Amino acid sequence: ITDKSTDYTLVLGDAQTCIRHPGSDANNRTFTIPANAYVAYPVGTAITFMNNASANTVTIAITTDTLTLAVAGTTGSRTLAAHGVATAIKIASTAWFISGAGLT
Repeated sequence: ITDKSTDYTLVLGDAQTCIRHPGSDANNRTFTIPANAYVAYPVGTAITFMNNASANTVTIAITTDTLTLAVAGTTGSRTLAAHGVATAIKIASTAWFISGAGLT
């Protein structure tokens, strides 16, 4: 688990890890999944996002690739509520699925 108290763009080393917005950070944050052209995660990569804050949200942003919300099928950046947990899984070179609790 890696705590991030600033807006953050993921790197290859974040594959198969958890990125956490710590409870001590009283700000909304944005964690960005970069385009495949910049960081070529292998298909099957999973990254978990945890929002340990009690009142703030985390935006899980996507640049030019596609992030699809499981079940709903909607695409684009997602919002993770306080105390929410979500996992994004890369399913193709430029496509990710995401699901979790507190995710819209």
